[in-house]
Amino acid sequence: MGKTDYGPGTIREGAEGIGIPANVTRRLRLDLAFVGTGVSGWQAQKDGSTLQDFLDDALKNIGHNGRRVVGCSRTDAGVHARAFTAHVDTDLDRPSQPLLFGLNAHLPAAVRIYRAGWVRDDFHARYSCTGKTYRYNIYRDSVVPPFLAPYVLRWKGTLDSEIMGLTSRTFLGEHDFALFTTAYGRTRNTVRTVTQCRVEERGPLLVLTVSGPSFLHRMVRLIGGALVAVGAGRLEPGQIPAMLSGHLPGCQVPALPAGGLALWAIAYPPDAEPKEAFGHLPEETSFPLFF
Repeated sequence: MGKTDYGPGTIREGAEGIGIPANVTRRLRLDLAFVGTGVSGWQAQKDGSTLQDFLDDALKNIGHNGRRVVGCSRTDAGVHARAFTAHVDTDLDRPSQPLLFGLNAHLPAAVRIYRAGWVRDDFHARYSCTGKTYRYNIYRDSVVPPFLAPYVLRWKGTLDSEIMGLTSRTFLGEHDFALFTTAYGRTRNTVRTVTQCRVEERGPLLVLTVSGPSFLHRMVRLIGGALVAVGAGRLEPGQIPAMLSGHLPGCQVPALPAGGLALWAIAYPPDAEPKEAFGHLPEETSFPLFF
């Protein structure tokens, strides 16, 4: 579609044949998945190895010269995502299909946009999100299959999966997670609500699933660290409620490594769905460790 010789205020044909004023921005929603290995998380950095850097560069390569892209979560370095949403305000007027193909052509192979579409101006990738689900994978066999290695924590000792499963229920509901975040996380309100927390045994895999409206910095990895400590006999299950009430400030557990964690699903209200969209979320069977 040509863009030449448009005067100020000229009405031009928009992304789907809709008349829109020239130079008027619209909000583009991008739904993507990525392998976090070797990626320095979401937030832009000087070395340019973050998701925000990748997306901003891809947008510039297809003609976007506006604001930076906004993400649904500030993921840590090495964390993966089956579902991640971003938005950007742009005056690009191309249909959603060539937008998606054009962006993917300029992204690393480990980052793929699977849906692109226009949303209302009040949609926000972060603040419109109503819930997130994370999965953490622990592999307990002597040899990790190489195609699973980037997505699991290899555990060499024994773990009592039954007691881990029972203890995981302690995290359900509203609690103060001040002892389950970092100093950065404690700079804000540390009360959070967990709607799902369970440990499932899948052969050699132990899978921790945690859901909630929002999470503190490294909260899921620290919940996982506490449950692993319980399963390994290094922490008593009865200590978890005390930690959630702030009565054991000296009791600390390490955060599990980032590589075993994936942002698995995110939720938005119905009116946040994009219009004039192209693409869809691939089936779960397209991802490692689906179940």
